[in-house]
Formats: sequence, C-alpha cells, structure tokens
Amino acid sequence: MVSLTIDNQEIKADADATILEAAQKFDISIPHLCNLPGGVEPRRPCLLCMVEVEGKGRVRACNTKVEEGMVVTVHSKELDAFRKERLEILADTHYGDCRAPCNLTCPGGINVQGYVNLVAAGEYEAALRLIKEKNPLPLSVGRVCPRFCETRCRRVLLDEPISINHLKRFVADYVQAKGGLKEEVGDPTGKKV
Repeated sequence: MVSLTIDNQEIKADADATILEAAQKFDISIPHLCNLPGGVEPRRPCLLCMVEVEGKGRVRACNTKVEEGMVVTVHSKELDAFRKERLEILADTHYGDCRAPCNLTCPGGINVQGYVNLVAAGEYEAALRLIKEKNPLPLSVGRVCPRFCETRCRRVLLDEPISINHLKRFVADYVQAKGGLKEEVGDPTGKKV
C-alpha cells in the first residue's frame, strides 16, 4: 500500500493501482470516458482523465500508477479548461464512434453511413462492395427497400433526409452499367457445385 493525496484528500492505494482506480475506491471523481464498467476498450485515449501530479506535470490518470507521497490535483482552472476543450474536439471528430440511427434501423444491417460517405467521395465500387457485404442483391433490393433508414436520418434536423435508397440504387446501377464488380476468384479447389 502507498499513501498519496488526491485533491487534498489523503488516501492509501495498492501499489499497482492507477490514479483513476485509487480515486474511484474513495469516491473521488475524475472525468473519463474510458475504463467505464461494461464499456469497450478505447481505440485512442480520451484525455479527459488528465490530472496534475506534483513534480511530473500532466499525466493520464487511467494509465499512471500511484507512487508513495504522490500529490495529485484533479480540478483546477487549467485542467477544467483542458477537459472542456478536449470534449469539444471529441464531439467534433467522433465520426464512427456512434452508430448512426440509419444504420440501426436498416433491417438488412447495411453500413448505411459507410456507403453514403463512399458515394460522396465518388468511390462507387467501394460503396457497392460495402453494400454487398450484407445485401447480395442490391439491384433488386434497391427497388423494393422500405427505406426505414430514411425515416431516422439525422439530416432531417436540418432540412430533409438523404435519399439513402436512391444512392444504393445508383451505385448498383452505375457499377452494373460499367461492367459490374470485378469479383476476385480463388484458386480452383477441384470441387463442383
């Protein structure tokens, strides 16, 4: 066990604990998005758990081990301003971290957000390949799709939903008119269907 101080509160923690783990055992709140119960491992650090350690400067509480005599500051004007700025950056650049409502309502489980972005980038074959991961018949389904995704499109908050189904039909028709997808065929196995 080591003794340390977090925001003027003296605590004792296991020597192999992180600052975040030690703080949580004593109900000391350190803002964080990673390491939530039942959560997923982050692909990159959220940096909201930054704390000031006397003599070391700013460190991440989620991966910095406690040390004997450590003095940790969680809340200060500078740290709170840093967290606010970091949260704004996360909110602005979190594409792909949340599943879009259009993806959630698609009964075919197609990555709507993904293929719409590929169409916007002019990558029609890549968009069709993405659609075909879940829908092997995009030419047909694109004509009978009930468009549940369009009823949940976030774009409706600004003006009207994106014509998601028409984009699916477009890429299927466009690629078909250009000769279709060039499917990769594996080496012969000797088996017949």
